[in-house]
Amino acid sequence: MRIGLLRHFKVNCPHKKMMTSQEFREWSEKYEISKVIKKKVEMYGIEWDICYASDLPRAVTTAQEVYSGNVKLDMLLREVDNAPFMHTERIKLPFEVWHICGRLAWYFRSKSQPENRTDTIHRINEFLDRIDWTQENILVVFHGFMLYNFQKELRKRGFKGEKLKLVKNGVLYEYAREEVQKEDIEHENSANMCG
Repeated sequence: MRIGLLRHFKVNCPHKKMMTSQEFREWSEKYEISKVIKKKVEMYGIEWDICYASDLPRAVTTAQEVYSGNVKLDMLLREVDNAPFMHTERIKLPFEVWHICGRLAWYFRSKSQPENRTDTIHRINEFLDRIDWTQENILVVFHGFMLYNFQKELRKRGFKGEKLKLVKNGVLYEYAREEVQKEDIEHENSANMCG
């Protein structure tokens, strides 16, 4: 069994170097509706049996480019919101500080974030518990921070694949798990009893 994880194409949404908390929030809202920059994605010739995608536009567009069948949209695959970790009227901080500190606030379960680490892990496992595991090759198209956390949960479920630190746009990451057949288990049990 194989599951492919794909982060959406790069979003065409430039940002200022220095921002107030309000400007960061406004940029985040603009990012949600901005167009993507399409590119060719190496899919390694795999015939994907089913494709799930976040229902946010950047993921939908990417999924429709790489998968020719019916894409199943799921709100559980939406990106984790990265809200300003504090409110500033006039003080401007570098964009990277807003981004990184928002993720740290998420990790440490700060009330500044709409969702915390526990919520995100719960959402990922809720999705994993309800997808169609009868399919051999499953493609999931979604977002960078979600994908980073998703691959950790896959490994907990016995999948093997790259341990990601940086998730690139428009790059397919593959995870596989050997399925133990019922007949193999029965054969192994009867061999153990005989010998």
